[in-house]
Amino acid sequence: MTEGDLTKAEQQQAVLERQKKLRPSIIIDLSFGLLFFFVAREFGLVTAALTGAVATLALFAAQPFTKHDLLGGFAVFGVVMSLISAGIAWGFQDDLAIKLRGTIMACIAAGFSLYDAVFLKGGYLGKRMAMYMEGLGQINPQRASFALAGATLLLMAIDTPLAFILTTDQWIWYNAFFDNIIAIPIIIGAMLMARERPVKKEEI
Repeated sequence: MTEGDLTKAEQQQAVLERQKKLRPSIIIDLSFGLLFFFVAREFGLVTAALTGAVATLALFAAQPFTKHDLLGGFAVFGVVMSLISAGIAWGFQDDLAIKLRGTIMACIAAGFSLYDAVFLKGGYLGKRMAMYMEGLGQINPQRASFALAGATLLLMAIDTPLAFILTTDQWIWYNAFFDNIIAIPIIIGAMLMARERPVKKEEI
């Protein structure tokens, strides 16, 4: 039996079950934000960036030993991005470089998203975003990858000037709390645009 054979109530129940499985990864995402905030406040941005990378690798190592999805289906992508982030933090060890890390990471993430959209038809990032955001409706994976690239570049355009304008202390507060407040609506809006379009009767 495919999902299309299920009743509407059964489909909704299946969506709720899948969303329930994602709760651990959502809690971990929020915890990482708080971890970065407190470590950055006490020990500096470089230490916070390296701590986040180590924590991600620890979760990746722990994943095979638990039935919960700790990284939201983005395990390999998350580890690669964390290693790049750690390399930037370790290589430059400068507050402005750490603040601009988001700009560099956004360029890389947008590049991955476009590659996924064009060459993989959304088979990796798009597919996982469609699963992660399925509460918004049926999302087309390829369009999700394109939309994710656009959202990432928009966030980069917002964050980059702030890296120069804000002091280090102000940026730590912004990165830990306000960045997500801005990012979440943008990403949700992008995924709404990536939803499957209803088929018109004359097209059937």
